[in-house]
Order: sequence, then structure tokens, then C-alpha cells
Amino acid sequence: MAKSSKKNEFKLFIPSGRKLLRSTARRLSSHSIIPGFIRKQLKRTSNQPPKILNNRRQRITPELQTYIQKIDANKVRKKERSAIRELAHYAYVFDIEFYKNQLSKEDSEKIKNIGDCLQHYCIEGWKIGIDPSPLFDTNNYFSKYPDIKESGLNPIIHFFKFGIQEGRFSMDDIHFMRKTANIKKVSSPHPQKLTQAIEQKKFGVFLHIFYPELAKTIADYLAKIPVKIDIYISTTEKEVDELAKTFRRLDNSEHVQVKSFSNTGRDVAPFVVGFREEILKYDFILKLHSKKSPHSDALSGWFEHCLDNLIGSKDVFYTNIFELMNNETAIIYPVENYALSLGIKHDSCWGHEDGNYDKAKPLLDKLNLKHIDRDSKFLFPTGTMFWCKSYILQPILDWNLGFHDFDNEGGQIDGTLAHSIERLIGLCCTEKFHKRIITSYCGYANSKQHQSDKQVIEGRNKLQINGFEKVIQFKEKRLDPNWKNRPNMSPNKLRIHWVIPNFTPGLGGHMTIFRTINYLENCGHDCTIWVHSELKGEKPSRISSLHKRIINQYFIKLKTDQVYMLGNTNEDLERVSGDVVIATDRMSAYPVLGMRKFTKRFYFVQDYEPFFFAKGTSTVLTEQTYSAKHEFACICASPWLKNMMIEQGNPAISFPLAVDTSTYYQSKEIKRSKNTIAFYVRRSTPRRLYQLGLLALRALFDLGDSFEIITFGEDDLPDLGIPVKITHAGILNAESLSTLYQSCTVGLVLSGTNYSLVPNEMMACGLPVVDIDATHTRLSYTPQTAVLAQPNPDALALSLSQLLNDDLLREQVTAAGLSATKFLTWDQSNTIVEDYIRTQFEAAAASNQWQTSRHSKPLVTIVIPVYNGGDLLSRVVERCLQQDLDAEFEILIIDSSSSDGCINHLPKDDRIRIHRISKSEFGHGRTRNLGVNLARGEFVAFITQDAMPANQMWLMNLIAPLQADGKVAGVFGCHIAHEGHSPLTTYDLDQHFNRWIFRSHRKPIELDESRQIPDAQISNHERFYSDNNSCLRKTVWEQVPIPEVVYGEDQLWAIEILRHGFKKAYASTAVVRHSHEYNFRETLIRSNTEWHFYKQHLKERLPSSKKEVRAMIETSCVNDEKAQKLFPEITVDQLSARRKLHFARACGYYLAGKGIGCIRP
Repeated sequence: MAKSSKKNEFKLFIPSGRKLLRSTARRLSSHSIIPGFIRKQLKRTSNQPPKILNNRRQRITPELQTYIQKIDANKVRKKERSAIRELAHYAYVFDIEFYKNQLSKEDSEKIKNIGDCLQHYCIEGWKIGIDPSPLFDTNNYFSKYPDIKESGLNPIIHFFKFGIQEGRFSMDDIHFMRKTANIKKVSSPHPQKLTQAIEQKKFGVFLHIFYPELAKTIADYLAKIPVKIDIYISTTEKEVDELAKTFRRLDNSEHVQVKSFSNTGRDVAPFVVGFREEILKYDFILKLHSKKSPHSDALSGWFEHCLDNLIGSKDVFYTNIFELMNNETAIIYPVENYALSLGIKHDSCWGHEDGNYDKAKPLLDKLNLKHIDRDSKFLFPTGTMFWCKSYILQPILDWNLGFHDFDNEGGQIDGTLAHSIERLIGLCCTEKFHKRIITSYCGYANSKQHQSDKQVIEGRNKLQINGFEKVIQFKEKRLDPNWKNRPNMSPNKLRIHWVIPNFTPGLGGHMTIFRTINYLENCGHDCTIWVHSELKGEKPSRISSLHKRIINQYFIKLKTDQVYMLGNTNEDLERVSGDVVIATDRMSAYPVLGMRKFTKRFYFVQDYEPFFFAKGTSTVLTEQTYSAKHEFACICASPWLKNMMIEQGNPAISFPLAVDTSTYYQSKEIKRSKNTIAFYVRRSTPRRLYQLGLLALRALFDLGDSFEIITFGEDDLPDLGIPVKITHAGILNAESLSTLYQSCTVGLVLSGTNYSLVPNEMMACGLPVVDIDATHTRLSYTPQTAVLAQPNPDALALSLSQLLNDDLLREQVTAAGLSATKFLTWDQSNTIVEDYIRTQFEAAAASNQWQTSRHSKPLVTIVIPVYNGGDLLSRVVERCLQQDLDAEFEILIIDSSSSDGCINHLPKDDRIRIHRISKSEFGHGRTRNLGVNLARGEFVAFITQDAMPANQMWLMNLIAPLQADGKVAGVFGCHIAHEGHSPLTTYDLDQHFNRWIFRSHRKPIELDESRQIPDAQISNHERFYSDNNSCLRKTVWEQVPIPEVVYGEDQLWAIEILRHGFKKAYASTAVVRHSHEYNFRETLIRSNTEWHFYKQHLKERLPSSKKEVRAMIETSCVNDEKAQKLFPEITVDQLSARRKLHFARACGYYLAGKGIGCIRP
């Protein structure tokens, strides 16, 4: 059938929804079918001009207009001619030399001009993957968006017409910056001679700080520069003193000068005019300014990007300066992102408008650079943040410009003399001195934006690697036991951290871990548990009462309440410290290898986990965890595993899987069946060989034996498909398991890898065991204690049949099993483990060269207001003195004339200072202000005399948000209940801190700029702050002191710092034990005070009517009932007592609503 010509082809036209509506409206309006007001609205919308999308389109140049007109229609198809014409609007994207370098010599010689580039690309270039310039990657565009490749569209045309609006780019920002930067990564190690040469140079840092809230951020970055620097700062008059204080605190600053200038010439005029005389004193200049660019999405994050890639770390500094030491290089600046680079190409180097060039033209003439015109292409340090050699600025300084030459600041985004000089700095370098300008992206590893973008990109192809995808991001670090000021010199009281996988009731491997922890605690060691891979995203680590409760209720009651869920970032690992850290499975090995603040690492090996998977990525990643290069000391749950670890080159010991003989024993009171097989089933654990066991039982039936089966270890099993009596017992507790073992005839427990706890427990109950005959079983079982059969159904069936039918054999195997397990106790096994941990720690500690403190001035002052602190005060102070920190800290006790002698019993330590005041001088806000005033530390931490730091990581974690973010003014930590307090109290604190606070404070809280005003409304979670466990930045306190009120000073201070533009953070792992169990009267008074505080200071009304307070009581009682379901040990009497306290709280509110009571301290 002949095809119809396209000319006569019928085209179905479907108008857009709006066009269709207008068309229909016009037809209907004459009949007045639709109301007039709708017709008017339609008319108004029809007159609105269409929205012009900024897709970087340009007018076609006359040169290209002429070229297009001359294209031979007989050689170039209409479709391709149309594409060339469209692409001519974006010709600036093409780089002729770049394009030609990708072609063969023959094809390259045919390209004479930009028109030839466009034609070649439209006809064949894009089809063979040629890139027009570094700004567009043809094949990558197709790889990222297969639908475009399938459509057959020209990729650049699609990008500019549609893709740029849809957020489709041929390269992600971090791809583009890595590709185009001259310095792509840090150079390491640094040659000592070159390092010494750098240290002999003079460094001048010139800062323009228009936004003082960014000063602390800049100071934190400057602190990373490992050489002495002089700092010159331009700012407004009111900021001079504060900025001088901030930058004079830097250890590497030798001279700091701060000047105020009028807001003229942006950051450039203060640099080249205000500090003209200082610039040439230095070999190297670092030029920075506080940058905000609300007008441009392309400049979002540019400020941090510049700091990261200029001075993001010591290595970044040396990498950049090594390159600057090269005689041919004179300027280094951060590489531009994609949007900025595309904008420069579109607008030209001089910008979109003519103002920059027009103002630069007279100065170009002075430089004798008349060949530089409006369309010239050149490099310049975009954004005027850069490193340079000072002499390249000499010509500009010689012009003796004054502030009067520059434009007054009016929010201009281009077209000022400052923007012109930004370009002229680059031209002085390349055209006047003929030196190179190079771009740097070596600080990407320090960039939060880089990490964020990388996560988004990797999220396009989320890998599933049997859980490894949750931990592979952790980076291995060398152990650094000397990181802190004071080591632990006592191997008999170690701080041991365990990193474990998540768990549910009934897991034998976890039971072994918890038994070991229990034994270590009884030996005097402190244990902390970290459950990995349970938090999603970048949620920080936090304490987990849920996991602690499951351990206590379903495994064994441990002394430690330090059970945490581990966060997923390397920063979370930096906030963990102790003496010993132990990995317990293949995945936990990765975070453990990233924890550097320990003396020794161990691997608690309970199985050979590469056997869990078919040979592939998971196998390889698991095998890597056993590599000797990690220097794990291995604790193995069988001789077979010990041999496996030694073969890998690791030191290792083994301990036998023992038996709790108080639970598992042979009872004469329980009658044993003659033909019942106890079959251990765990289908979710392939190494337990469920299918092989099932085949063996079917083969046993074929042998003619009469038997019954009781399965255990898993709930909800299907029909086994065996015509015998079958009972599914499911998951049993220890007592029920013991009863089962004592009543059955034979135990079928198969182990494809290391054996489990079950066989020995069966033997202790007099139950003979059948397992497979393999290397791992022969090494693990005492000879003759188990019947080992070849791993096939018939051999296993025959062994089962013999035990069922041969009484003598069964008695012999039973006796051997009883004998082997009689003295197999957990204390005996764990003695081996404890001795190994202690001796390995001692050996590692002995090899460390610990140095005395390198710091004299304390970084932190811990302030403890005291009045009759009793015995608890001494324990609180001792725990504070034990804190792990890589800086000095002091303890300042402000004693309100205690009369109980508590001050006399404090530890003797030079770090303790005592300041005495009278009782009448005490006030919650006043005393804390006094403490800050007396503090010598940059950070001032507060705890109360009854708040016990839960571990030695408290202080490190409390100050971490302050160190990470210069805008954070205050941090408060988590509270847990004191030991011995009711589970109801534990539940209340958990709900408050680990639910409400944790969820609302995953990132530091900061108000939008529109709310940073004196009367801004602050919500409850925004203002919550507890100075019973807190830390503030002293420089912020100097601006915003703590309110001196009777009650609630912490909440009011939090409100003020937020209104002043600072941040407030929550440190979820800075934990103290701090709880109160008030009586009826105390509860009533406190609630009455709370009501009056809310009304007087927060202008909020709490419940006070009878209906409202009754509802309060009922809600609280319902919550208590929920707690009882979680904690069965909560008694009815305890619930009744709590109801009375809820009534007391309601009375306090009710009376306050009647005007009774007041705010009390």
C-alpha cells in the first residue's frame, strides 16, 4: 500500500486545556450560557503574556545567519537544517578547538568555524557522542535519560528547550566541577622541604564581613590554616570590637586589624582602597568575604564552597599553596559550578550588560590591554574569593583609587566598578604578568553540599547488598588512643563498647553477646552497646530504651543502661570513645573500623559469614572484614572459627558455647518419649539447613520408622509434608526449651557453618543430637557427644533411625553429652574472653606513647551550682573529671554556702575551682551568669549537682554542635532516669527526649530571618532548653546573657538567642542521669509555678478549668497504662500512686487559674 504524502496527511490538532476553554467560552458567550464574571476572568487570562522561561537562548549572530542561509538544501536534510537553526541560538556552548580535538584529523580539518561545528554536530556529532564543550556531555545526557535517546532528539536542543526547565542536566554539579577543576583532590603526603618553605612565607588574610553572623564560620575555617597569618577585616562600625575579639582568639593569628568603612564598593573597595598599604607586605594573599546571594540560585552555597576549597582543611591549604608556589601560577580560586559556568558563557566574561566593560575600559587602557574587548574570553576569580601572589595586584593598587570612585551599595548584582575590578584582577594575572589562574576543587571531601549532592545522585540507583549498603559509607581510620588528654591506665576497669546488629527475642547469637557483657560488668568493666543500621538517613545516634527493655525482658538483665542506636555518618563515629570496641558481625565491622578513639579493636566472631551468601559482592565485603590489615583481635565461638581467623593472619582465641545448667539439665520428673524428634527450624537462616532436615525426615519415614516431630525455633510453619504426627511449638523461652529437650528422644540440629547454642543445651538435658559430619562440626563437638552423619538425606535418616531404635547407642551418646556439658559454664567461657580482652588492651596500651596535655587554657568550663550536694556531688564531679576530650577543661563549682560538708569531700584535682557565694546571692539565672563570667573556657557547660553524666563521652558530645557550627549558641543534652527510679519515670523521660525532642531537633533550630525580631512567636519545641545539662558559647552570652528570673531562665534564654539569629541544638548522646520523683505537695507547687510562668513570661494559658484538668489526668493515666504494657514490672500500686500525682499536677494548674500561687524557684 502506497504511503500518503505528508502534505496531504490529516493532522489531528488538540489544543491545550486553556486554549480549549477559551475557544469554547467564545462560542458559548454569545448565548449567555456562562456568567459574565467568568467571561471577564477568561478575557483577563487570555490577555496575560505567556511566561518567558529563562533557557539561556540568544539571538543568532549575523555570522551564523549568513552561514545558515548558505547551507545546501540538497546535502543537508530539512530536519537537520532546522536543528542547526535552533542550535545557533546556543552556539556559545560550542568550543571549536575542544570540538575538533575529538574528531579524526580528516574530519577536524573540515571544521573552519562555529557554523561547521553546529552542522557537524546536528548531522552526526551527537550520534557518535561528540561533546560541544566541557559544558555538555552528550553520551552522559543519554545515559541519564534513556527516554531522550529513544526519542531520537538532538540532546543539546532538548536540553535547552525542555531539559533545563525539567532539571535535566548532562552533568551533575559535582561531576562538572571535578571534570573542569585544575586541582581535583588534595595532594598527600606533603614534601617536608616544601612545607618548611611555605612556613617561611608571609600570609595576609583580607576579610570583608558585611554579615557578622558569618564571622564565626570564617574564623573556624581560618583556624585550619597551619601557618601564622595576619588578618585584616573591613566591616561596619558597630561590629569592629566584636570581630576583633572573634579573630584574635585564633591560635594562628599574629596580627588582627579591623577597620570600618562605608558600604561602598562591596568587598572590593575596602580591599584595594582600605588596605592598599598592607597588601604588598605579604607573599600570599587570601581574599574572602561573607557571602550571601539571595538573587541567584547559581550562587546557592557558594560561600561554603569557596571556604571548603580554599582552606577547608590543613591538606586543602597545603595543596593549594603548593600549586601557588609554582612560578607559573599566581591565582587560585574555587572552581565554578555548572550554572555559573553556563551563565558566564551565555553572558560573556564581562557579564550580561555592558556596565562592567564600560567601567573597565579606561582601566584596561591604563594596563595597555586595549586588545581586550567586550567579547574577549578570559579567566578571573569569580566571586572575589581566592589565593594569590600579592604582586599581581600591584597595577590595581597603583591606580590609587578612592572610595569615591566606587558605587554606593544599592543591591546591584552587576555593572559596578567592583564587578569590573573582579575581572581586572584576572586580567592582570594572565595578560599583564602572563601567569596562570587555576581552579581548585580539592576541598570537596569537607563539603556538606558535595556530600548531600552525592547522596542524591547515589539514590538514583539504590543498591541492595544484604545490608552492606547501610554501613559501606563508614571510612576506616587508624586507631588514635592518644587523641585525648588523659588515658585510662586501669585494665581492670575498661570501657568496652559493643557494636551489634538489631535483634528480636530469641536470637542465640545475641544471647551469647549479652551473657558476655553481663560477665564483663561483673568483673568491673563498663559496657556500652551500639545497635547499628536502625536509624534512617542522617539521624544522629541516640539512646534507645526500647532495645534496653528487650534485653532485660527477653535476654538477660544487664547493669548498663547505655544502649544506643548508632547514626549513619562518619561524624557519629567521631563522637564515640572508650578503651575497647568490639565488632560482632560482618556489618558492624565497618562502623567499628571507623571508630578511632579507642586503644584496641576486637571482632566477636560467632560464624564464618562469607558462607551466608553465594559468591558475590556480599561475600567479598564480608571476607574483607577478616583481613589482617584491620588488626582485629578475634574472639571466636569455636575452635573451627579460631582456625579460620588465624589463617587470615589475625590473633585469635576460642571459647566454647556453654550451657546455663540452672535451666538446661536432665530431670527425672519429666517422662521422655520413645519416638519424638525435636527438629530445630529457622527457614530465615539458610545455614540451619531446613530443607536438608526435611528431606532427612521424609527419608526416615521411608525407612519404616514410627516417629513424631516437634518443630521449634520459628512460628507459623507450613505443613511439612510428612505423614506423621507433627507439632509446631514455635519460638520458646528457655524454660520451655528445657522441658522440650527433656521430653524428646532425639534432637535434629543441622549446622552448615558454626554450631549454635542448641546442641549443647540439648545434650545438657540428656537429649542426643544428630548433625552433619563436616570440618566445622568435628572441631566443635567433643568426640562421641553427637552423631555426625554425611550431609545427605539418607545418611541423616539412618542416624536418626539408629538413635530411635538402638537403646544402647542412645544411652552412650546421651552419657557422653551429659559428661561434656556438665562443667561447660558461661563463667568458664567468659573468663577466657575477659582475660584475652584485658591482655590485648594492656599490650596495645603499652605500645602507645601518651603525651601530656598540649593545652593550657581550658576549652570548656563545667559550671556546677551547688547547695548541700551530699555524697552524689562527689560522684558527679568524679565523672566530670573522667571525661574524654582532646582539650583541657575545668570544673567551676559555685557553692551557695553549703552546710553539709559536701565541698570538703570533693576529689583533689587542679582542674577544680570553687567560688563561694551566700545563699541570698543565688538565683538560677544570676548564678549561671556569674559562672559564665568566671569561666575561662570558650564554651561553658552547666549541670546540676544531681545530674550525673552517664558516661565519659558526655562532654565531647555536648560541645560537638558548638564546634561544628559557629552559629550554634546553646546546646542541651538528653536526660535519663536515675538508677533505682520507677520505670514510669524512665518512660516519661524517654517519651520526652527520645521521641518529641529528638524528632524536632534532628538539625539545630534556627528561625527564618523574618522571625528574628524581638516579639517573634516561638513554639514550644523551638524554645525548649534544659540548662540542667547544657552548654553555651561564651561570646554569644556576652551579647545575650541569661535572664535573671526566678524560674524558667533556660527557656527564656533559648527564645532570645533564636530571636537574635543564633541556633539552638540538641545533643542526643550527651546524656545525664537526672530525674525527680516528687511527692504530692512538690508536684502541686511545681505545676502551679509552671502555669504562672507560662502566663507571665510566655503569654500562654495552660489548662485550668475543671474539664481541662480532668482531661489532663485521664490522658496521663492512659499513658501510664501504655507504659505498663511495655514494663510489666509496673505494679497496680505504682499506677495508683501516679494517678495521685497527676491529680496533684491538675490541682496546681486549677489553683493557678484561680489566681492562687505564684512563680517559685
